[in-house]
Amino acid sequence: MLDRQKMNAKHECPVVLKLVQGRRRCFIPLALKVKWEDWNFKKSLLKEKRGTLEEKIEQQKGNLYLESEVLKIKKILLDFTMMEEDYTLEEVVKSYQYPTSTGGYVYDYMRNIVDSLEKLGKNGNSNVYRGTMGVLQNFHPEQDLTFEGINYSFIKNFEIYLQRKGCKVNTISLYLRTLRSVYNRAIRDGIVAEEYYPFKKITIRKEKTMKRAIYKEEIAAIRDLNISSCRMGLARDIFLFSFYMRGMSFKDIAFLSVSSIVGERLYYSRQKTAQKLNIKITDKAWEIIRKYNDLSDRTSYIFPLIQYPGKNEYHQYKNAYREVNRRLKLIGTMLHFHFPLTTYVARHSWASIAKRSGIPISVISEGLGHDSERTTQIYLDSFENNVLDAANEIITDF
Repeated sequence: MLDRQKMNAKHECPVVLKLVQGRRRCFIPLALKVKWEDWNFKKSLLKEKRGTLEEKIEQQKGNLYLESEVLKIKKILLDFTMMEEDYTLEEVVKSYQYPTSTGGYVYDYMRNIVDSLEKLGKNGNSNVYRGTMGVLQNFHPEQDLTFEGINYSFIKNFEIYLQRKGCKVNTISLYLRTLRSVYNRAIRDGIVAEEYYPFKKITIRKEKTMKRAIYKEEIAAIRDLNISSCRMGLARDIFLFSFYMRGMSFKDIAFLSVSSIVGERLYYSRQKTAQKLNIKITDKAWEIIRKYNDLSDRTSYIFPLIQYPGKNEYHQYKNAYREVNRRLKLIGTMLHFHFPLTTYVARHSWASIAKRSGIPISVISEGLGHDSERTTQIYLDSFENNVLDAANEIITDF
């Protein structure tokens, strides 16, 4: 739009980008001044009018400039949206005024992605990109790797390198999908032309993972196991609390504060998706909560997983996650389970037991806090072989 308040003696007004978020607004000045009578207020562009060839060229150049600046803002908004994070006007303006520049070098570009994700608190995603970059640098140590240099042969050789290193199919899939994501972002950012896109003929394989769900009887065995160690007891209680609270994820449990408890319900936002959930606290879950917290300090975390609030909490959470899972695997060994027991088993088990109990997938999906039933289907056991065998006996018994 035109900033009429700054009109000069020639009736020229500075052109500004107007950004509005809720009731807040801000203006970004552009490097262009336009006469009031030359402005098309419907199109927010210079008027297309007759004149000399030079005047027409200047008008077209002005409109191309304006459209390109609007596209920059739209691209910034799209990036924030893809990161599934709330953002402020100030952050949009800062991203517009101080764009990152990588010169088309892959590792510089990936470092920028990692930095951006960390600033947004997306530590899990940033670790995936950092890990992929580390493996890629081991394969191709030269720092001047460009996106044009990543072609079909490069990717296939990278895949062979990962196979020789002993990486499993799904690990290779993760690295390749992350690299593909980086390339797609670089195309959107104008770092590399779409014609160089190397993944058109690349098939990224993915293995179906072993289901990680157990039965009620095994949950009961975990609950009833005689444990003398406090730390082993904490691991067991976190597992059970997750199961009692609709398969709540470990990360959500770690960051639960006493203030999340309102009456008989627990209100929280999922750390992964920011989706807001509230769950009725079951009697068994109350027992576990009161075992670790007297609820007198509303600002404290419910469980002693993050020992030093405000000090590198993400790393504390990751350390606690590793420790709890290490002890759960020991518990699984004590109970002679034939699979590694982890906190994820509690979440999968809640979903699978719900499915066996005849609860609709739509209800299970909402209970887990999933955005779609397709995501939920990944968690659910395919009906186990013994169920299918029993069904086959009934069908074929005539």
